[in-house]
Amino acid sequence: MSNLIKDKLVDSIVIELSQDENLLKLMVQITEPKELLILTSSLNFFGWSDLLYIASGVGDQEGVGVDGTGFRYPTDELDPGEKPLEGVEVYNPLGEVQVSIPAFERLMLRYFRTLISEAKKLNNPIVEQPWWKEFVAITKKIEQRLDGAS
Repeated sequence: MSNLIKDKLVDSIVIELSQDENLLKLMVQITEPKELLILTSSLNFFGWSDLLYIASGVGDQEGVGVDGTGFRYPTDELDPGEKPLEGVEVYNPLGEVQVSIPAFERLMLRYFRTLISEAKKLNNPIVEQPWWKEFVAITKKIEQRLDGAS
């Protein structure tokens, strides 16, 4: 039996931003099942300063971690005695879950697209940061990879 969260469930996650125009932060109202709470709360743990690092990890299909929250791909090096991953493992202080690579990357792409769209719409100064263009370029690379896979 697979330990992966069903793709359909991951794809059902709605990504919205806070209504506070000064705050670009993902707002997800999921509390059940716990697996989705772990997955969605991981996105809320990341800050703006982590965004390029997180996007690069997804773009390169390599795991990343920030202060006890992150993700690992099945191709990442395992610690001795660890079982191979079936998909991408997402972890934070609440626990860890596994998601198929395509479902994880679709979720992350929706997350990145939402941040890009809202930052532009709100004329947020974050779009002037030196790393922003690279973040947008990596997001497009992920989108092209997923478009090519469908």
